[in-house]
Amino acid sequence: MSNTQEQTNLNPSTPDTWYSRTDAAAVMLGISHEEILCALQELGVTEQPAGIEMLSDEEVVPFGDLRHIFCDDRKIPIAKARMAMKYLRGPKDSAKTDTITPEMVKMKEKYGIKPRLENISSDSLLEDYNPNRSDHPITIILKQRFGDTPVIVFKPDSTEIDVEATANYIADLDQGFPEEETIESQGELVRIYKIGEIPNEVIKEDPLFVGSPLKRERSIVNRVNWSNVSNEARQFVRIAVEIGEIDPNVRVDVRDIVNMANDSLESGLTSLKQDFPEVYLEYKERKKLNNLPNLTMTMKEAEIRKDAHNDPFGINRKY
Repeated sequence: MSNTQEQTNLNPSTPDTWYSRTDAAAVMLGISHEEILCALQELGVTEQPAGIEMLSDEEVVPFGDLRHIFCDDRKIPIAKARMAMKYLRGPKDSAKTDTITPEMVKMKEKYGIKPRLENISSDSLLEDYNPNRSDHPITIILKQRFGDTPVIVFKPDSTEIDVEATANYIADLDQGFPEEETIESQGELVRIYKIGEIPNEVIKEDPLFVGSPLKRERSIVNRVNWSNVSNEARQFVRIAVEIGEIDPNVRVDVRDIVNMANDSLESGLTSLKQDFPEVYLEYKERKKLNNLPNLTMTMKEAEIRKDAHNDPFGINRKY
């Protein structure tokens, strides 16, 4: 191979494709294009369905793996392997594995190329839409299209999307029909939800503040972390608030009871019942009646509570 041909193959202005990357790397390594494809295949890296993304991500295809198949197995000098890496990795702004999701792989296989989500119809996106993934590219695109307009239909008493009903409703909106609050799914009347909303999504409630949800187990009012507190201890704390044994707006009260509640996973309610005997009596009586605090709420209830106050959840702390 002449120097002119080698320079052409390694030209950085070459379009970033699977072939251009692997061909340039093969030239640098001094092996045939077919041989580099065989070597990459040993690592499970092939052009379809996500070869470009795999090569671009150092976690998916670390240099150590490439060094093994090229330097150890094929006796290629490590300096050449390092230089070839630059071509295999591609430009700095090349696609990373945040697009290698089962949904994106499925779409790539369906359309034959890596699709631009903004060019895909809504009904096709709905097949792989996951309302629990607010950061997913599909969710983001749908949010851009519909904003706060409710368009998602879930099957009755479930969180499974009724794709057909949703697609039909969106088609009706596109034709100029008015928006609706409810629609039929599988013969039953159900509500229509915004992108990212989930019907009757149950979340945990702050033991100290009625109507305030926990976000990743942490209070959004005073940042107390409840992740190491058992459910029975949380119920105990709520009863203490209800009968006035502690004031959730006073730092000292909160600190003391939370410290004792944090020990509840190992010692049960031992520390709590010793310091709050009246609360423990109430707890036992309500437990016999199966009337302990539920400490769960829905996202809809949390939104209503938040909208009803200027101060989030209307809390007026003394600290």
